[in-house]
Amino acid sequence: MLDPSDYDTDELRSLAGSDATESTVTLPRADGSTYRPPTPDEPSHEQCERLVAIGGVDPAALGERPYLPTFPDVPEGRRVGRDWIVHLVRTAGERETRDALDRYRALGWLGEDAAATLAARVDDAVAALEPGDGELDRADDLLGFAHVVRLRAIATRE
Repeated sequence: MLDPSDYDTDELRSLAGSDATESTVTLPRADGSTYRPPTPDEPSHEQCERLVAIGGVDPAALGERPYLPTFPDVPEGRRVGRDWIVHLVRTAGERETRDALDRYRALGWLGEDAAATLAARVDDAVAALEPGDGELDRADDLLGFAHVVRLRAIATRE
């Protein structure tokens, strides 16, 4: 099972720049939908497909966009969500974290409920942690997508 906390951001940086062989995973595209395609600085559709294939997650579990419409409010889901927000806040701080969540909603990775649930946790993380002042890059976005996939897998087991 894909667990984003097992991924090293250096490995994801490698994946972000790799020309690995094509994935056998096919995810729904944003084309023709209300979701925007990724910008050149964001993970490509093919990179997301490779990440799902590497993680061994059934792409059918993701379904159509948004991939994570609602947040799985169970202990494991809360842990994964907390870990994700902690990573974002420690890396880049509050503003960048909120911007990232908005970007993931616009890409169709998160639905309104999931985005709102995660955004509500940012204040607690900022209060408890030393917020970073870095920038999020493509590897951080790939890690974000890994968290979305993991949370979706948790939600489908409910």
